[in-house]
Amino acid sequence: MATDICILLGQRVRELRLAREWTQTYLSVHAGVGRNYISDVELGKKEIGLRNLQLLALSFDVPLEKLFKGL
Repeated sequence: MATDICILLGQRVRELRLAREWTQTYLSVHAGVGRNYISDVELGKKEIGLRNLQLLALSFDVPLEKLFKGL
């Protein structure tokens, strides 16, 4: 099992996105970030900044801590 925080957080973002049946493009437009950025986050290739974490939480309409719960 992956233990790197970037990989775990990326998996959580992907889970939330797929649960809503959203494409990466839809999430990127909704959050105001690039589609490639979403892809890199989901793959654990990007260290996501605080502002972008907040944008994703707002896009998913979840509290920020839900992105980290259980990681």
